[in-house]
Amino acid sequence: MKLTPQQVNTICKGDQEIAGYFHELLTVVDRQSKQIEKLEKRVNELERQLGQNSNNSSKPPSSDGLRKPTNLRQSGGKKGAPKGHDGYTLRSVDSPDEIVFHQVTTCTSCSHSLETVTVEGYEKRQIFDLPPPCVRVTEHRIEKKCCPYCGLEQKATFPADIQAPTQYGEGFAAWTAYLHAYQMLPLKRIAQLFADLTTYRPSEATLLSLLQTMSRSLESVEQTIRSALFRKATVNVDETGCRIAGKNHWVHVVSNEHWTLLGAHQKRGSQAMDELGFLPFYLGTVVHDCLPAYFKDFYYFGHALCNAHLLRECQGIAEHDGHAWAKQMKELLQESWKLTQAARRDRRPLAAAILDKASKRYDDILERGKDEWANDAVRAKAGPRGREIKSKAANLGERLKVHKASILRFLWNADIPFDNNQAERDLRMVKVKQKVSGAFRTFAGAKVFVRTRSVISTLLKQDQPVLASLVNAFRGHPILG
Repeated sequence: MKLTPQQVNTICKGDQEIAGYFHELLTVVDRQSKQIEKLEKRVNELERQLGQNSNNSSKPPSSDGLRKPTNLRQSGGKKGAPKGHDGYTLRSVDSPDEIVFHQVTTCTSCSHSLETVTVEGYEKRQIFDLPPPCVRVTEHRIEKKCCPYCGLEQKATFPADIQAPTQYGEGFAAWTAYLHAYQMLPLKRIAQLFADLTTYRPSEATLLSLLQTMSRSLESVEQTIRSALFRKATVNVDETGCRIAGKNHWVHVVSNEHWTLLGAHQKRGSQAMDELGFLPFYLGTVVHDCLPAYFKDFYYFGHALCNAHLLRECQGIAEHDGHAWAKQMKELLQESWKLTQAARRDRRPLAAAILDKASKRYDDILERGKDEWANDAVRAKAGPRGREIKSKAANLGERLKVHKASILRFLWNADIPFDNNQAERDLRMVKVKQKVSGAFRTFAGAKVFVRTRSVISTLLKQDQPVLASLVNAFRGHPILG
């Protein structure tokens, strides 16, 4: 409580000298109090940052280091392979490529010779092995003839894809794309692998040329993927940072459980989304993580928010700030998803009473939460301009209130997933590529990778053979229906 000058004079019994010292002391105390409050808010923010991990924030699991964070997944799930799974047991074949006979020549009991005794049967065991790889060289020859009428020399033409005296073929192109965008190997290691297997070592420039040729072959396949996603009622979208040509760029994804469409761009927002050629024309529901760019007025799709992100944020606020409302909201979302899963397994909608109860409980939790986040320490504004600074809990509470319908949409729409993990899984290989191979040297190279990766990811989702499909695409054959 701040003392008035009259109160100070009363305490000092009218002694002005003592009152002057008292005023100076109060000024110092007031200044220190403000500094302490400022430092407490700063310490609170730093402690929050220090305590963040992949379970209570949007930080990736790779940033957790050697710590083992608390697992938020619910126990009691199914274990092992799904029912009816064929497994991967190595089974013998009826027609082996080679048969090696091992003779029994002597009786182990009496040492009698068995060389002339008739064989009564065989016991067999089979070895599955890879033969040494070899390069098959095909020579193309065009005929030359002299016209007997005019004497002009004539010759046939080479196929359009044969443009040099010697060149690598479709197998090398498919393998290069496979190793580059599926096994995530850098060009130097791809060249070394070819040298180890075949004694032929393509240069990095040759490998880049093969990748560009393969990318052009996959252009129509990419359009097939885009068209297929347009027909889906729900898609997942996300974006991740990517180093290209020494600068930070972004890789965007639109996907579902059967199709993947990736695109690279210098920016993260709506300009990048527009150039991917999907969201401006899509009219279904988009599952995303509440990036403001998805809420632009010129987009006409519906919204569903990723609840996995919200669970992590609630966990962080419950851990750091001790807010009861955040824990209650996390429990509500988890319980609601359990009820939804059970209803979807039984192919039935949730009862109206359950929906009403969940909606009312949602509102009640946020109403009680206002009292808790109103007392949060908030750092001071750096200047007079800009919006009022709110605490993490207040910002989350506001987002939960504004986007309630998009957050709870999974309750009444069976096409809506609980989270956006599908898109995150489809982007994860971009980060793996960076960790294994490093940053992309050029933007053109990144475009080649994301197109090839889009096709490979789609092939994997649809249980199609990757390498054989790439060969067929290089030959101009359709590989996705």
